[in-house]
Amino acid sequence: MEKMKIASRQFESLRKDEKSEKNLEKDILSSFSKKEQKEIKYKQKVLSSLAYFIGKDFEIPVELNKPGAGWHWDFKANKIRIDPKDLLEKPMDYLRFVISHEGGHRRISRTDFIPLEIWKQAGFSFMMNAIEDPRDNNFVAENYPKFKEQMKLAYRRDLDTEQKAKEKAEKKLGYQPKFMQAGFEYIKQWYKETQGEENVINADLPEDVRKTVKETLESAKDSWWRYPSKKEADESEELIRKYAQVSYEINRDEIWPEFKKLVEEDMKDQEMQELMKDMQKGQGEGQGQPIPQELKDNSTPEEQKELEEAIDKAIEEAKKESASAKATADRQEKQKGEKGKEEKEKEKESESQAGEMIEKKPREGEPKGRPIDLDSLSEGLKQKIKGYIDSLPADKKKELQDNAEKEIKGLEKEINEEIEGKLSDNLEKKQERIDGEKTKEEIEKPEEEKSETDLDKEREKQRQSDLQKYKDILEKSLEKDANVYEEYRKEVLPIIEKLENDLREIFVARRASRWKSGFRTGKKINIKTRIQEKAKGVSVVESKAWQKRELPTEKDYAISILVDLSGSMSGRKIRETFKALIVLAEVLNKLSIKTEILGFNDRLYEYQTFGENLSREIRENMGGVLKEVNNHQGGRADYNDDGWALQETSKRLAKQRANEKFAIVLSDGLPEESSAHSGPEFDLGRIVNRIMQETDQKLIGLGIGSGTRHVKEFYPNSLADIDVKEMAEKLAGVIKEMIVNYQNF
Repeated sequence: MEKMKIASRQFESLRKDEKSEKNLEKDILSSFSKKEQKEIKYKQKVLSSLAYFIGKDFEIPVELNKPGAGWHWDFKANKIRIDPKDLLEKPMDYLRFVISHEGGHRRISRTDFIPLEIWKQAGFSFMMNAIEDPRDNNFVAENYPKFKEQMKLAYRRDLDTEQKAKEKAEKKLGYQPKFMQAGFEYIKQWYKETQGEENVINADLPEDVRKTVKETLESAKDSWWRYPSKKEADESEELIRKYAQVSYEINRDEIWPEFKKLVEEDMKDQEMQELMKDMQKGQGEGQGQPIPQELKDNSTPEEQKELEEAIDKAIEEAKKESASAKATADRQEKQKGEKGKEEKEKEKESESQAGEMIEKKPREGEPKGRPIDLDSLSEGLKQKIKGYIDSLPADKKKELQDNAEKEIKGLEKEINEEIEGKLSDNLEKKQERIDGEKTKEEIEKPEEEKSETDLDKEREKQRQSDLQKYKDILEKSLEKDANVYEEYRKEVLPIIEKLENDLREIFVARRASRWKSGFRTGKKINIKTRIQEKAKGVSVVESKAWQKRELPTEKDYAISILVDLSGSMSGRKIRETFKALIVLAEVLNKLSIKTEILGFNDRLYEYQTFGENLSREIRENMGGVLKEVNNHQGGRADYNDDGWALQETSKRLAKQRANEKFAIVLSDGLPEESSAHSGPEFDLGRIVNRIMQETDQKLIGLGIGSGTRHVKEFYPNSLADIDVKEMAEKLAGVIKEMIVNYQNF
């Protein structure tokens, strides 16, 4: 009964939301005259047709946004929202361009495969947005020629966006972040490329920004030309996703490492701002000297004066803004008192937009202060401030770092919204969206259908059924020890970094060679071929020097790692094997390779399953590997049911959609079956042969320690007698050879 009440309340909430959406457009239109409403509705209808055509989604709503709130494709709700003010004020060509752009995002922009821990890094989503917008424009321009004619509108629009972003940055941070300048420079370079102009980087940019753009521009070009043809997009969602994933991998592997350096520099600048906010607070509240004594002692009298003047100026400007905000609030309050209740209700939403001009009263404990103009400070003084921050106690330094990151991310979110926020909310709210959809489905389903159609429950039942067939107990609650994981991770950090870099280089090299030559048209010309053609008198019309991108056929992988947790693995063997597991878990997850890590003795233990990100909980679970070998139901784990465990691993691996599937078995002994998994059907040799003959899976056996040559008897692809000291490096080498060429090791 209680569940029914909750469901009823949720259903009523959903109905209210739907009703609110219907009333929103009516409220928006009510602020315009009858003639303007008619024009808005007409243009909305025309643009809706174009959005359906470009986006190939004939159910996507094209709804009115709040006046002045801009245009964007709402990933979460799958809606395109358009600005009614623009419908009245902008030319029709501009409107067609913008709606085509939004439809293009619906057609080819995909980001849900990006791990959250990568996406949530400060600056990463803005970098993605700055390259995804040109990628979207290229797709639409190539497939819809009319759009190409309006490319200047795109550039004009981007310049307006950049100006708004600069204003926000000045107000919020007091300076122009370097990562923001680099992102907008990519967009400018893209426009130059579309106009056939030379890619000359803006000389007014800071030197490190110019350097970053210069070093990554070719990769950015590579990324924004990675999109499907119209035919490919029409035929396959899988191809759309593959192109999107390759574009993302280029951004992540080739651009982000350099781009991130700019973000880190911006963080240092913002830490200075946070420190100076504290100084303002100290001066404003009479809590002693605004400049810390240690910093004061290390500064010249001129530098002290320079800093004091900058702080005084910021305090004065904050007072002026506060007085202006109070006057505005008083005026609005007076106006509200003169209006009727109905009108006041209508005004609430518009006032929230105007509320940006009114500074909210700081909450208790929040630092007060206004950003100062960092450009007004000399380089010498800034270096001394940074040096002072580095000398602070760890807790104070952490506080400044956290506040700096919060401010940088806050600005990044606002800038993403300025460039329509195409990709800004879909990942961080992914789980929230999934949970919300499940709730809605449960409310809408008839009561008798719920248990039968719930996909999560069905998957769980299937998994339990498969394992219970052989009377297995699947243990998901393991002894947890996050500290152990972190302790061992530090020991193998150099191996992790080397393997990650090696594999990234392999993927980057493969992507760089994905050009097909011999076309009459294309996105890139082979200069050498064209010179040879000219020498032979081949005309431009007959030239076949053009190149096109190959399909993104990069192999995708699913890798199962099965680890022997029997008692014979105790001591140094399991400790070194655990280090190897950490190397693989960290690297494969960073590279977004599908990974499953399982342990076995006479049971099967899940540490990481396919589709799971390497979360804190998973790391904690893996910390229990060491104890499991010696603490199996209160005693040693005497059995290693290799055949049965490999069979179950193979079943799980078979369900993965991947071009290359690998199962790696790490064991130190001959199979010693428990009574639960004995008999010819669990013979390891027979199961290995069946998997190799009947599936597309590749098996690799690794014999841990001396006396493990028997591994070669079972696994045609194997390494035996691996010195436990070399376990992490050997396993890293195996993974590298697998990626390069399965037959080479």
